[in-house]
Amino acid sequence: MADTLTGLDVLAADGFAPLQGLRLGLVCNHTAVDRQRRHLLDLALQHGLQVQAILSPEHGFAGKLDEHVSSGVHEPTGLPIHSLYGQHQRPTPEMLEGLDALVYDIADIGVRFYTYTTTMTHCLGAAAEAGLPFFLLDRPNPIRGDIVEGPILDDPRSRLSAWHALPLRHGFTSGELALWADAEYAYGADLRVVRCEGWRRDMWFHDTGLPWVNPSPNIRNPRQALLYVAIGTLEACHISVGRGTDTPFEVIGAPWMDDLQAAAALNEAVAARFIALSETGAMNRAATFSPIAFTPYEREFVGEECRGVFIDLHDWEAFEPVRASLQIAEALQRLWPEEFGAARMRHLLGSAAATEAVVQLRPVEEIMAAWQDELAAFQAGARQYRLYE
Repeated sequence: MADTLTGLDVLAADGFAPLQGLRLGLVCNHTAVDRQRRHLLDLALQHGLQVQAILSPEHGFAGKLDEHVSSGVHEPTGLPIHSLYGQHQRPTPEMLEGLDALVYDIADIGVRFYTYTTTMTHCLGAAAEAGLPFFLLDRPNPIRGDIVEGPILDDPRSRLSAWHALPLRHGFTSGELALWADAEYAYGADLRVVRCEGWRRDMWFHDTGLPWVNPSPNIRNPRQALLYVAIGTLEACHISVGRGTDTPFEVIGAPWMDDLQAAAALNEAVAARFIALSETGAMNRAATFSPIAFTPYEREFVGEECRGVFIDLHDWEAFEPVRASLQIAEALQRLWPEEFGAARMRHLLGSAAATEAVVQLRPVEEIMAAWQDELAAFQAGARQYRLYE
């Protein structure tokens, strides 16, 4: 296990020298902690930094709300908290008035439709317009930076969860994505990335030695972050993906689903694909599906018993979440086309052609083959923004 340092760790070790004397707006939430779980705001104030305001993303500064968030006040300090997931999604000139720089530190999970990087991009653009430096304290991509998969979003800048023309699993850190976005949107920002130390692209989060902090209410461990690629892509369909349970994104189901039939179909369609040789030469399944019943206490099908499957990951290396998402969607669409509604995947999967192919029950290999040239072109262009090997 490595002793990885985040950008916050690196900056704190330097006494926050680049930020001294500047009037700062912190774009952050509860995830902005160092290896000792000390928060950016607390460290900044301890080092005498002039923090003037906080700007918070979806789920709020404390990361607990699963709804639109109002602006408010940070009670311990009296600092204003400007919500960027309510009336405004982009900083207004009034929010930036009197500031000399913005400092961004929010943990991402490496999935295109996770909204934090869209908020980051909005703040980067607003800082560029206001002539403010934008300090980004980088963090590792928890599901690795060397694996890039899925279609490129074909209708970008349409909503907070569908903004960047990126693959579904993009492989960037936030710092790398900011460099890409600054070029893609021609912001010309004064972007200053404080890099991580001791992180390689082939590392999972559990290889870093960093403390895990739930980045949002329903991503509660690194396993769920990886499964979010597969299962989050399906959640606009007429199913529960486990929100309102103790195992979000580890279960899927619905009142109309037959759990035994679903598990049998998915083990045949999906888990069989993930047969791989272990180091001992024994045959492993990367993922299996077990019949399960659960009752969400909030969100979709609240208070209703759902029948479905529990997804058990056995081999992270062999698991291919984008392929799994397509195979799950194809199996459920074949069994329950009216109830499941694969067409609803559109803005999360990000490809109209791929979504229509799922509806038509086209072979998964054919669907994935259709985006490979575009994906390869993206990866070739993305290399210039990589900060880590």
